[in-house]
Amino acid sequence: MQQGRFRGRVIGRLQTRTQDWVRVSARGLEDVRWIALASVAMVSLLYQLPVLPGLGWFLIPLCLCLKRFPGRVWVAAVCIVAAWSVVQAQQQLADRLPVNADGERVWVTGRVVGLPEPGPYRTRFEFDSTHPSRHLRLSWYRDAPELAAGDCLTLKVKLSTPHGSANPGGFDYSAWLWRQGIDATGYVRATKPCNRPPQWRLDRLRAAALARLSPVLADSPVRGLLEALSLGVRTHITDDQWATLRATGTTHLVAISGLHIGLVAGWLFVLARWLALRSPVFRSARRIAAAVAIVGALAYAGLAGWALPTQRAVIMVVAAMLALVFERRISAGQALAWAALAVLIWHPPAVIAPGFWLSFGAVAWLIGIAALVRGPWWRKALACHLGLVIALLPLTLWFFGQASLAAPWVNALLIPLAGIVVPIVLLAVGAALIAPVAGGWALGQVAAALAAVWPGLAELAQWPVISFGHVLTGPVMLLLALAGMIVLAAPVPWRLRGLGVIFLLPAMIGWSPGRQPIRPGDFRVTVLDVGQGLASVVRTARHTLIFDAGPAYRTGFDAGAMIVVPYLRQVGRGSVDRLMISHGDMDHIGGAGAITAALPVGRRSGAGSREPCRAGEHWHWDGVDFDVLYPAAADAASADSSNERSCVLRIHSGWASALFTGDIEAPGEHQLVQYSGAGLASDILVVPHHGSASSSSPALIDTVAPHAALISSGWHNRWGFPRPVVTARYHARGIALFNTANSGALTVIWPQPHRPLVARWRRQHPRFWQQPVPGG
Repeated sequence: MQQGRFRGRVIGRLQTRTQDWVRVSARGLEDVRWIALASVAMVSLLYQLPVLPGLGWFLIPLCLCLKRFPGRVWVAAVCIVAAWSVVQAQQQLADRLPVNADGERVWVTGRVVGLPEPGPYRTRFEFDSTHPSRHLRLSWYRDAPELAAGDCLTLKVKLSTPHGSANPGGFDYSAWLWRQGIDATGYVRATKPCNRPPQWRLDRLRAAALARLSPVLADSPVRGLLEALSLGVRTHITDDQWATLRATGTTHLVAISGLHIGLVAGWLFVLARWLALRSPVFRSARRIAAAVAIVGALAYAGLAGWALPTQRAVIMVVAAMLALVFERRISAGQALAWAALAVLIWHPPAVIAPGFWLSFGAVAWLIGIAALVRGPWWRKALACHLGLVIALLPLTLWFFGQASLAAPWVNALLIPLAGIVVPIVLLAVGAALIAPVAGGWALGQVAAALAAVWPGLAELAQWPVISFGHVLTGPVMLLLALAGMIVLAAPVPWRLRGLGVIFLLPAMIGWSPGRQPIRPGDFRVTVLDVGQGLASVVRTARHTLIFDAGPAYRTGFDAGAMIVVPYLRQVGRGSVDRLMISHGDMDHIGGAGAITAALPVGRRSGAGSREPCRAGEHWHWDGVDFDVLYPAAADAASADSSNERSCVLRIHSGWASALFTGDIEAPGEHQLVQYSGAGLASDILVVPHHGSASSSSPALIDTVAPHAALISSGWHNRWGFPRPVVTARYHARGIALFNTANSGALTVIWPQPHRPLVARWRRQHPRFWQQPVPGG
């Protein structure tokens, strides 16, 4: 009897505890912070998919939410946010120029959007066309007129689908185009009158302000910095200044985003509240101050061009101001969660923007550290700042592959100063716009003060140990590094700090779970996607060869800096044993300078060096042989063009071989076949001269007899490479043909003793927002 009563009491207590746990869990799941976290994770997952899911995937969970169960609000909110992201992406895809229309020449009428970017060789601008309605990013070469926002234009343009190079570790231009909402790119071929008056836009006011400031700042070395801080225009920041900012980890200080808009909003809030407390409306001081801060944030964001980072910043400021107004109802963490949800609804592609993760990660860390750290204000300030820089270091390396050892200390000084400098710059710029004489003098003094302190920062950036390049090669590495940094920076007992070091060890030693070591006697070939040009990397067990460095254009693109160096860091190669340039054409030698400036290069040969390519040269690395087959000295002296002087290099081991041919053409191919004969036979052929009709002669193809041929060419390039007659020759012989323009970077491996396998980067990393590329 007593045993039955005891059992009943235990069962009853368990039922009560279970019901309490269910109620607490339901409230926790319905907390907006969990909803925001799950929504960000869900939308991030959607943006990693190769195709968009149908809306039906979200209807079933929504229907389940009609029943009562813990967390139903959580499930419903996440499904609604995810479904909205899918709808928005479907609409954006529908507006884009389809692949089958790539290269079309059409007349379009529309208006200039934003501030055009004039340059010595071209003017780049964004353009909203009508019929069909598309947002275009256009270039106007040669005699471009002076353009202004709102101008109506009728243009004949050659359009291309939003397309960019696809390489490991490189900047994803196609992702940037997606985030910016660009439906097509192209360039202007002709124009005729539009016969419509200009349309007023805020950017016309920004252009007028820029023109008025120009006489005051024209001779100032820090003109670009002041224009960036006030109007969000960075065209006058020099390459040397960008290099200084990157080396010291201070690029965020000249990109108007959360820091700047938060500073302006904070100052306005404090000032407005101080005034309101001393007026008859003192009872509403907090609400009035919050409204003034929000208006000020909107005005500053508009002055900066209403770019996507400023939009995110304004949303975060609004959430923060609401948290201050309703401090008893909403915490700082909940305000941040509402801001994240608002950003997702406003612009779902924000989840693939580095700024989204850095901004929200920084604020989340500050909220957490403020709640954990106890003691005087200076201890909290120090913990917030140093902890913030340290904890965000893995994200910085993940997105940019570079970090600065000086960043914590430089930012410790400059970020507090920014709270004073930014308002002063804005006041001086405002004064110069309203009263050019007096305001111009004040702005000149601000420019002189900034110019006086800039050399100190530039000198610091020259220290050899000030910055380092390192890449976290996978999400597992990133999560471990984040966990390690957070444990080290958080106020936890010292006995737990060792756990943080253990988490950091994989990143410190460069370990990657997906990276397979190269065995002695084996090698890997990667032909990078550099557009119309050639850059390839050969890796043995302990050595690295670069054969050609890709193009560099006077408009600013440099394949060496933007593609080759990031790739080498991505695969864990911090130095180059040999840099060989096949010949002196810019699409092969252009990136060489950037490579030698960024990485140690043991030896350089070929064009642009004191050591020309000569047939007969041989070296041996890690069980792999390298033989230069062409040109002989007599061939180099008698060649009619630089193409015919191209280096030809054969790499081979016991079971693998590859032949690099540069831009050699039919006469040189004939000489090569005569010299080497059967010695040319190779598994892989890097197709000569990007597949031009003047190369890839039948004799060469038959002699090499490759299993696969790799072409490096630009997407819909103006020469039509590879030419159809050339591709037909390879196909007729059953040779697999791969093109970087369609496939992105091509990496060849030899799984001994099988035939070579060619990995295509676009196939390995498909995304729904990358339109399908024929042959990719």
